[in-house]
Amino acid sequence: MIKALNQIDTTNADLESLPSREVSLASFACFTDSFPLRGEQLYRILFDRHANVVQTQKARFAIANIEKILTATFEISSVSGFNKMSLRDLSKRTGMSMGAIYSCISKKEDIAMMVADIVRLSSELTRRHAMKAASFWSQIEQSVRFHLYASALLQPWYFFLYFETRSLPEQQQNESKQIELGAIRNFEKLIDEGVKAGEFKPCNSAMISNTVVVLLEDWYLKPWKTRSYSRSQQSVVSREQEINSYHRMLIELLEELLNPSRCGEPVSN
Repeated sequence: MIKALNQIDTTNADLESLPSREVSLASFACFTDSFPLRGEQLYRILFDRHANVVQTQKARFAIANIEKILTATFEISSVSGFNKMSLRDLSKRTGMSMGAIYSCISKKEDIAMMVADIVRLSSELTRRHAMKAASFWSQIEQSVRFHLYASALLQPWYFFLYFETRSLPEQQQNESKQIELGAIRNFEKLIDEGVKAGEFKPCNSAMISNTVVVLLEDWYLKPWKTRSYSRSQQSVVSREQEINSYHRMLIELLEELLNPSRCGEPVSN
């Protein structure tokens, strides 16, 4: 049986198992190059973390098949919904035999748990990276940028988690919702601590935190609102420009709401 989300904790050991290279926010290109949850590395992480589900011990084949399964799932669910997708649909789309699919997952709900696990890891990487900043304002600013970059790279994963986990059992739905609630709590904590430190003006931290997370979700749930071209047509430069524009809008809103004293730290564009 696959572990529940609250049993697949993003502990120090989990993050230490990821490549140790520092994630860079210098640009979207730098972030893409340094973010550990992408490419073959992403599926290797799933293979390692879900060894209790993946039956085959041949890492090279398992990693390639997990990638096929996840890619096909995102394609199918975007058209007909995850709830209607069967493993036979998955077999047809991937070109894999049923036996090959069962060697990677025991049921389709395992896919949703893998997706949730990666999004949780991404959220924890966001929090850990921001903790290194010198001020509460800088931590918030970096959290927003990190999240925009990460969700641009993992857009199908975030989109799937938001819309498709409703087909899971209630307990697993609630565990998935904790990812969003955790992000809200993290922003709220930073704002509250910033107010106590005199860095922000007194405010409704719960409302502001919820608003920020909703606007961050808008970025990857409704890309048509902010992007001029389809994802496949976009260059790294154009995506950087759109991310910077959306980031600037969020930061300007937060400046109005928090009136931060930045301690001499510039806000990145």
